[in-house]
Amino acid sequence: MSSCGMRVNEEVILFFTVLKWLFISSLIGCLVGLAASGFILFIHFVIEQSNQYQHVFYLLPLSFFTANLLSQFLLKKHVGTDALIAAINKNYGKIEGSFIPTKVVNIALILATGGSAGKESPCAQIGAGIGSVCANLFRVDDIDRRKMVLCGFCAGFSCVFGAPLAGALFGIELLAVGVILYDVLLPAFVASITAYQVSSALGVTFFYYPLNFVPTFEEGFFLRLLAGGIFFGLCAYALIKAIQSSAAFTNRIPIWRPWKGLLGGLLLAGLTLLFSRDYLGLGLNLMEGSIKGMPVLGYAFILKALFTIITLSISRSGSVITPVLFIGATAGSFFGHTVGADQGTFAAIGFVSLLAGTTNTPIASSILAIELFGAAVAPYAAVSCVISFLMSGHRSLYTSQILSISKSRAIAIEPGIEISAVKNSIKNSEVWFIDWIKKRWRSYRKRSD
Repeated sequence: MSSCGMRVNEEVILFFTVLKWLFISSLIGCLVGLAASGFILFIHFVIEQSNQYQHVFYLLPLSFFTANLLSQFLLKKHVGTDALIAAINKNYGKIEGSFIPTKVVNIALILATGGSAGKESPCAQIGAGIGSVCANLFRVDDIDRRKMVLCGFCAGFSCVFGAPLAGALFGIELLAVGVILYDVLLPAFVASITAYQVSSALGVTFFYYPLNFVPTFEEGFFLRLLAGGIFFGLCAYALIKAIQSSAAFTNRIPIWRPWKGLLGGLLLAGLTLLFSRDYLGLGLNLMEGSIKGMPVLGYAFILKALFTIITLSISRSGSVITPVLFIGATAGSFFGHTVGADQGTFAAIGFVSLLAGTTNTPIASSILAIELFGAAVAPYAAVSCVISFLMSGHRSLYTSQILSISKSRAIAIEPGIEISAVKNSIKNSEVWFIDWIKKRWRSYRKRSD
């Protein structure tokens, strides 16, 4: 009797726990869907209006100058995505400053004049801010606060990606490399799906392009796929290093920060005159065209990377996710053309693979391939995503991620540290390639004997 009674009590508790999180996460999803959709539609309106003026990019120096001026004097308490990840990981989602992005004006200025940035991070910050406000209203404990902030965080990504499952997993995977928080899966999924449905109802449109994909193993498709994963991983590694090195270099320039914005805007306007407007702003048309198999310049991904590096290191506003997707798609198109494969297929695979490599989110990126491009390409995209994730090393565009695993047994890394501290950790246990080969050989001989 007591055993039966305990089982009934457990089931009742779990039932009401599920009901509790269905209510809370649905509420957060609705609010995030409304707020994030408003922001996205506003940004799209601003970009649409600015695109009517062919030479609007001449205003880049002025917009970068103004954005840096606002950042220096008015927006000091703004919380970026890295700080938000650190707050969720270390402080149950509590943070000093504003979760709601106070840089909406900056982002609108930069995207309106053609800066190469995205809109994902502001939406994620809006979502986390709404989760934090709801946690304050419901007076929950720290554990539930963390879940609610994370629900909003995931829902924000869902609104931008147009892929609710990938958006939820992306927000969860961003927190730590090698760990998924199963206790937050239900509320994150419900909040993300709700936010996605609300944003769709409000007129936010998303990119879908199911591929007519038939793998041809007899033509060496799988070998090309493996080589592509390595290529995208190396691209991810190079992009992370370039963005971080450029930001560090810009910080060391001994002039007033708004003057840096002016110089950066002049440089970007000059590059636009030299090359094309295709690499300004979100670049959605060229990105979608490459996935549809349309030819693009072989070095388009390098140019987009250059425009993005300048924009982010100078303005410090906007997100890097949309540029990463653009770079991945055009790099995939280039790789497909180089190896004699279908350019559209490899553009789609590169689209998700570079995201996996730069943010350490192979599972979310694989799910994104299913939601955007269909199930046929998904297994192959997943293989490429995992290879890219491994090849990019112990690095990330978000340095507050916690590293829970090492990507190779040959690299000794202390688990539980932030990615920003990994470099110092590896220095203390550096492995020379020849020594590693010898060690592997001795281990093999010992097992054979």
